[in-house]
This record gives sequence, C-alpha cells and structure tokens, in this order.
Amino acid sequence: MTAEDPDDHAATFTDFYHRERTRLFRFAAVMSPHLDHESAVQEAFVSAWRNWPVITATSRRAWLVRVIRNLLVDQARRWERPSELTDEVRGARRILVQRHRDPETWHELTSTLAAVSGLPDHLRTALVLRFWAFDDDEIAEVLGCRRASVRRYVSEARSRIAERVGNEERRVRGRGKGTG
Repeated sequence: MTAEDPDDHAATFTDFYHRERTRLFRFAAVMSPHLDHESAVQEAFVSAWRNWPVITATSRRAWLVRVIRNLLVDQARRWERPSELTDEVRGARRILVQRHRDPETWHELTSTLAAVSGLPDHLRTALVLRFWAFDDDEIAEVLGCRRASVRRYVSEARSRIAERVGNEERRVRGRGKGTG
C-alpha cells in the first residue's frame, strides 16, 4: 500500500476495523474493567488510521494492542485512587458478563475473572490475547518477548488461575500436558 492510494487505505482499514473491533474492545475490558477501555480502543483506532500506511499488515493487531495497553496505563496513572471503586464502576464490571442462572457456574466465572485480573500484566496479557486467538508471534510482539516465553506465560497464567479458583482437575491436566 502506498500513501498515494487513499481508497485502498480506507478499504483495508474499514475491513480491519469491522473484523477486529469487538475482540479489541473485549481485550481492553478484561485487561482494565475499572478504566475507560472503550475510549482507549477508539483512540487506538484513530491512531492506527493516522499511521495505517506505515504499519505492516502482519503487525496491525499487535500494534493496536500495544497502543491500547499504553493508553490504559496512562489512564491508570491519571486515576487518583484506583483502590476506591465507585458503585458506577462496580456496575460496569458486572456488565462484562451475563449473569448465569446456575449459581455454581456464576461463582466459577466471577472467580475466574477475579483471578485473571489479579495476574501480573505480562501473564494477563498473554492469556487474554491467547483467548482472543492471537498467535504466539503476535503476543510476543506485543509483550516484546520470545515465542517460547509466550507459551510459558500462558501456561503459568492458567496454572495460577486454576490454583486460585481451586480447579484441581485443570491444574493437573495443565501440568501433564507438556510431559510424556
């Protein structure tokens, strides 16, 4: 794509936006439900539009995720007291998932989401991006690490979540996966 080709620029950006926006909104919501993740994603897409010709086609999702993460970090730094959530923010957290009628399923889901939010940033990012079907190369590009590290991060994140949620079956199955 060249700078002289604005129609192609608009068409490829529009296609990318419609294909990836939901995934990126959900990624941002899981990463920082207490922040304004919607504005971060929109701002990232505006930045992508401005830089579209220079972002390589294979790096677009990873580029946007890095921008979204940086915008969320900036928001968190501006937020005065992140430990004091308001009722409005707590309400927004509940909107992330529909309430299930089965109390056990609901408890496991909310416990799992709480465990995910308690992970260190690199583990949480690797796990959430893997969930949204990013490949190892894209996740490695976002995190600035090697492919092998991505697999280790995802494995460690799953193990910590299983430990915290108390799902012994998943913990054992996850550990035995790479052996034998």
